[in-house]
Amino acid sequence: MTTGTHGEERRMATGTDGTRYDRWLLRTMNDARTKRFHASRGARHRIVAAHVGTTALGLTGMVGCFASAALWPVVSLLVALLVWVPLTGLLNSMTRGLLELRVRFLDERQVAERGTAHLWAYRINSWLLTAALLGFYVLWVAGTSMADLAGPLAATGLVAYAVHRLLPLWIAALRVRDEPQDDDEEEWPAPVSA
Repeated sequence: MTTGTHGEERRMATGTDGTRYDRWLLRTMNDARTKRFHASRGARHRIVAAHVGTTALGLTGMVGCFASAALWPVVSLLVALLVWVPLTGLLNSMTRGLLELRVRFLDERQVAERGTAHLWAYRINSWLLTAALLGFYVLWVAGTSMADLAGPLAATGLVAYAVHRLLPLWIAALRVRDEPQDDDEEEWPAPVSA
């Protein structure tokens, strides 16, 4: 059975039709209209950097909402959210839904790539958590009271959770390779007449 898009052919090859949501997600993650935004390696790196920065701004606003009664944390949180959602969509598009699609919709290469992204995220996150815990331990041994550490501990916990959830996506997006050019699009040199 022949179908229109590469994703649908892959779905049919797995022998599972999935739910209506699965089919919609597969189409959305493989939408050709977004490819121009992340076609080059530099563009992909800029999108990841913008997503990291927007996440940091949003987390700052979230922590600020609890720490002060000022209006700036709410504004920064809302602005970050308006930018963060489309950037997350671009990250998912550039990875073709690697972390969002169910495993049965991925081929062997994609399952391995998903595992690699999770492996590197686990290792990096483990080292970040270890450094944070050691830092708080050093502060506690130096005489800082637990009451003074409560706010920084809560903020660190929020950041650690965000990094735990988003680091695999950032790593997968940074590992995306350029797509090969189609044979029809390559320019062939003009034949030399003898």
